[in-house]
Amino acid sequence: MGPLGLLARCDSFPQARCSCYLPTLSPTPHLLRYPAAVSPRLFARLFPIVILAGTIFAETSPSPIPPANPFTSAETSTTIAATFWNIQWFPGRRPNASRAEENRQVRAVHFDLVQLNPDLMGLEEVRDFQHAALAVQPLHGFKVDVCSNFSPREGQQESQQVAIASRLQPLSAWAEAWKPGASITPPRGFAFAAYQISPKQVLLVYALHLKSNRGEIHEDMRIREESMRQLLAHLKAMTSAYEKLGALTWIVGGDFNTSPDDPRFAKERTVQNLLAEGFTWSWQGIAASARVTVPPDLRYPGACFDQIFFRDATLLKAWVANTSPQSSDHRAVNAVVDLR
Repeated sequence: MGPLGLLARCDSFPQARCSCYLPTLSPTPHLLRYPAAVSPRLFARLFPIVILAGTIFAETSPSPIPPANPFTSAETSTTIAATFWNIQWFPGRRPNASRAEENRQVRAVHFDLVQLNPDLMGLEEVRDFQHAALAVQPLHGFKVDVCSNFSPREGQQESQQVAIASRLQPLSAWAEAWKPGASITPPRGFAFAAYQISPKQVLLVYALHLKSNRGEIHEDMRIREESMRQLLAHLKAMTSAYEKLGALTWIVGGDFNTSPDDPRFAKERTVQNLLAEGFTWSWQGIAASARVTVPPDLRYPGACFDQIFFRDATLLKAWVANTSPQSSDHRAVNAVVDLR
């Protein structure tokens, strides 16, 4: 556990086990290593965030035992491959799944992930931290950096969590539930992780799972817009917290349950409000038929609900993986970005 992690232990909170820490060693063999130094002034800036993490519903991976000379990691080429995937109530593809159903989905997800082999990954609809770790088990060097611990919604026994996993060592990582809005309270929340890629380059990542369309559509749109309003406020706070460490690059991805060019959501501002803050849509210029992330079924048409947005990076490639329907009713979405 790093020095900040010792301050942020929250074993006294019965609803969560979490830590927010500064890393000391990267397990990633192909990355360069740089000394990490935190000034007292920066420590003071980050300290309130660390204390805040102790009140948040999340679990994070512990930092490895530090060597004599602490280091963080940096990507040699500054290129990051990111995957976001709603893996449908993992494991089992439904609440109260049988053991056979769980095992069948685990095998399918593992097969698909080995083909994708990203550097970092956002997961939606995982059951908990342990099962998020199970999902990424076949990926060499991967560990779960944070997994939410949101309470089940009223009338439900199980909840859908969001997680971030990677081969990188995070500066900090936590999850937050959405706060009550003026008249609505969005379900779930977000997971967040910060990575120092080089001495002057920080990558900030969010994984989201916004409100579904199973209610009244106009209410669902307003709920997603409220989630985005809170996310943008958090983005501004994280800019102030991390900008002293170097240039900031942002990746925001997950299951948005909306799309900026879907006529059903023409009056919704969720995505437009994110784009207005300087983010770029990874699907820009890609034909709608090539980015269907939720294939059609008997009840719903095909949709592009799974999104990746980025800021202050260059997109090298974006695509929808042809993941198995045995893995999920959503396909994994992928983007390769250059942070320079």
